[in-house]
Amino acid sequence: MRLFIALEPSAGFRLALQYVQEQLRRAGIEGRYLEMDNLHMTLAFIGMWPTAVTDILPAVQEPFSVTLSHVGMFSKARVVWAGIEPSHALEQLAGRVRDRLDAEEIPFDRQPFYPHITLIRKPVPMDEDVLRRIQVPSVSMTVRDVCLYESVHEACGMRYTVIGRSRSD
Repeated sequence: MRLFIALEPSAGFRLALQYVQEQLRRAGIEGRYLEMDNLHMTLAFIGMWPTAVTDILPAVQEPFSVTLSHVGMFSKARVVWAGIEPSHALEQLAGRVRDRLDAEEIPFDRQPFYPHITLIRKPVPMDEDVLRRIQVPSVSMTVRDVCLYESVHEACGMRYTVIGRSRSD
């Protein structure tokens, strides 16, 4: 199984992200746009692992809000993303997820956590000036749980499916 731990966007968040994607399309950015059902905010990427690890998902102790803020890109990875306003609670949650993976000796990608939601893979052109003109709605969502996703490669691309969830107490 190819796994990662992430936050699932709320319906309102997805609508705002869809609006941002529509602006990117109108601005002439081509590439592989992620489907609305595939949008997520990765907390830790595990990769190949033999079993679902839903039992290690930490509960969200106290629900908190995250807010969309801007659009950016990782030029080396060739990705356009929607950024999230800085959130101490979100940083702590990502840290707890990674601590639990360490405690269970489950390997994961140790790149620093940078809160974002991928919108487009392999965008053309890679133009930061265009991205600066994109208006991002200041939409918030309440984080109540952490999800375990499975990533499956299909003919039309990757499909991400929630296979486990940890509810707040």
